[in-house]
Amino acid sequence: MNPLKMVTVGIAAAVASVILAQPALAASSQRDVGDGIVRYADPANELCVRADDTTGTAWVEVTLTRPGVIGKPIVIRDDNIRHPGATCAVLPAFEDVTYRADYESYWSGRGTVLRGTFQFGI
Repeated sequence: MNPLKMVTVGIAAAVASVILAQPALAASSQRDVGDGIVRYADPANELCVRADDTTGTAWVEVTLTRPGVIGKPIVIRDDNIRHPGATCAVLPAFEDVTYRADYESYWSGRGTVLRGTFQFGI
């Protein structure tokens, strides 16, 4: 095949893929974090943290950052005593963004704090 023809076909394919590409859709998801859950609801860009309803005290705290981006972290904390149910925050409406979630969870029956990290994209 002629090199000029190959370049032309390649450029046409690249342009068509950009024009016809579907926008990225973030999926709603939920993650167990020891003594509670972290739930992301895509339609509302809402992240909710809920400590387990259990005997004794339980709390979960999540700190969100964007890897490689300097800025103020988003901190969401929920406990089962002062705030039964979930504590939620609306995330900035960016598309194709990755967040790093560092969490701590505590339950008085165990007496220790569990820590972990996960990433998710919206």
